[in-house]
Amino acid sequence: MRGLPLLLMVILLWEVLPRLGVLDPVLLPPFDLVAVRAGTLLTSGELLLHAAVSLLRVLAGFALASLVSIPLGIGLGLRPGLRERADLLLAMLRPISPPAWIPLAILWFGIGDRPAVFIIFMGTVLAMLVGVLTATQGVDKRLIKAGFTLGATRRQAVWLIVLPGLLPAIFAQLRVGLGLAWMCVIAAEMVAVRQGLGYMMIQARNLFQTDRVLVGMATVGVMGWLLDLLLRGLERRVLRWREGLEAHELFGRGGDR
Repeated sequence: MRGLPLLLMVILLWEVLPRLGVLDPVLLPPFDLVAVRAGTLLTSGELLLHAAVSLLRVLAGFALASLVSIPLGIGLGLRPGLRERADLLLAMLRPISPPAWIPLAILWFGIGDRPAVFIIFMGTVLAMLVGVLTATQGVDKRLIKAGFTLGATRRQAVWLIVLPGLLPAIFAQLRVGLGLAWMCVIAAEMVAVRQGLGYMMIQARNLFQTDRVLVGMATVGVMGWLLDLLLRGLERRVLRWREGLEAHELFGRGGDR
């Protein structure tokens, strides 16, 4: 792992600077104290419970956002007329930050999982939608015309030409959306629920338990990293055909020299 030395350096500074008094240990406890707190929370099961609840909310909101943004982004990207009609609405909704949806989510859904999932959905769907739409606009139109020339129907052109060409961009947007989903769930859980990592962190802040806050932040980082690894693994499996294509292009350029 190439980033391991840098991570170890950060942990070392985290341990040393508070103990030397360079940083206030109340505001930033040394790493070993945070690790002990993490072990205590794991042993008691509290951390696992909050992490599992947050994970389920993230996956639910992220799945809904993916199911909406990918087909809608492709559809708008392929139909300029529809895209022009949707531009104004997208331009007005995009600047609204996920926390701005919290009051409305609570009014509509009350307290619990549903407002949190709604906030995750709203915080991720627009970013993913615009990314897929932009990628669809960049698809080589000559390939689509060639498909029509060879007798392909519109549906066949989408499934056999457009979608394979968009898969790398779609996976990139999925990774972006997953990161946004974690940021949204923490914001939602600070006000709209009674369980989850965000709830744990805001309660710890109220009690001035900085170590619990840091444990929650570290847990979000680790879980987000693991889910990103899963997405990258799925991407490599689905796009395995690209490795052969890239190798062919590489050797083709080498043979031309």
